[in-house]
Amino acid sequence: MKASEFIGKVVIDPKGLEIGKIADIIVKPEECLIDRVIISSGGVLSKKYLSVTEKEIDAIGDYIIITLSQEEAGERLGQEDFDSVKKVALNFQKLIGKTVITQNGVELGTVEDMIVKPKECLIENVIIKSKSDLGRKTFMVGEGEIIDIKDFMVLKLDLDDIEDRLI
Repeated sequence: MKASEFIGKVVIDPKGLEIGKIADIIVKPEECLIDRVIISSGGVLSKKYLSVTEKEIDAIGDYIIITLSQEEAGERLGQEDFDSVKKVALNFQKLIGKTVITQNGVELGTVEDMIVKPKECLIENVIIKSKSDLGRKTFMVGEGEIIDIKDFMVLKLDLDDIEDRLI
């Protein structure tokens, strides 16, 4: 499942009561892991957030079913400040559009999306859209191929490694 398709899905409790919607994913792309899933609830002016781990996600389909009851989720809503969570961790929204370079400093393109297994808290691949001189095609990188992510995503790959992967 693409992370962009996961964001916005409705979250319900085991009894089928709506909790909120998936607002974002806190990721550890270097380790190919999802750290937490952020759920938002409430209106524009009264929005509150709750983060859950893979242990609290029961099922993923057209809806996300979490193990928490509506009451338990309600008690936790608003206990975390979403902005402070995003400042200390890398979230999916911040990753999109980030410039990707090789370990030799050659620009490859930008992060377009991720293929995730949210139930297992895994990132299968990061989808990268190549820059124009590579034909604006996409390619994917996976576990062990990302060196670091700060202002740029740096890959353990060279340009030759990428040209074989362009889709």
